[in-house]
Amino acid sequence: MWNSSHIYFILQPHVDFGLKLIGADLMSIPGLYRFVQELIKDQVAKMYLWPQTLEVPILDTTKAFKRPVGILNVKVVRAMKLKKKDILGASDPYVKLKLTEDKLPAKKTSVKHKNLNPEWNEEFSVVIKDPETQALELRVYDWEQVGKHEKMGMNVVTLKELPPNEPKVMTLDLLKNMDLNDVQNEKSRGQLVVELTYKPFKEEDIPKGFEETKTVQKAPDGTPAGGGLLVVLIHEAQDVEGKHHTNPYVRILFRGEERKTKV
Repeated sequence: MWNSSHIYFILQPHVDFGLKLIGADLMSIPGLYRFVQELIKDQVAKMYLWPQTLEVPILDTTKAFKRPVGILNVKVVRAMKLKKKDILGASDPYVKLKLTEDKLPAKKTSVKHKNLNPEWNEEFSVVIKDPETQALELRVYDWEQVGKHEKMGMNVVTLKELPPNEPKVMTLDLLKNMDLNDVQNEKSRGQLVVELTYKPFKEEDIPKGFEETKTVQKAPDGTPAGGGLLVVLIHEAQDVEGKHHTNPYVRILFRGEERKTKV
């Protein structure tokens, strides 16, 4: 199975482009267009003209189409001895959690304002596709009303170290990153307590795809010929902005029909 594809140009490519600044077309300046055009062409040619190549990774289909094999229940219990990030007052911590090899958005806890020893006791569930290679990333942030939220620490739990169907309480030291050679990881950043339970599906519960069953689920009665069923699941929204988002809901429009979620 191929892991990547290599692309290169046999002949010097022609590059076309435009530059605009504050509404003005810079290419209208006499002599500038030809100078920049030749400069860009030379740079591109050096990068991708044979024998130089551009390597394009190919999607690993063995990972892309893996079926869910279980559920990981995550309970974020508390954090202890977090280090203050705000100059005035204590920090406002929250936790984001995400599986590796998963494209879904990270889940996050509520914010505990002005608290360096916060307690959450909040529970989440995530779908597992490969417990041998996936890991749970846990990151603690200091919430800011304005500007970027500051990182307070993180850690990773590999799923293969979790016994099936047995709750495991773990006290994790918060690190700057997962580089074992980084001396900054020797600095104390506090601890995070979580309870993890991996529940593998029984064989009969694992959903099977079309390639295995060779069957298509029957459409509901009344579905027109050639029609099908569109299923839309609204999971969550993050970092919602705007003047009126204290009671958010989602509107779905499809061919003139409207549906909306609860507020």
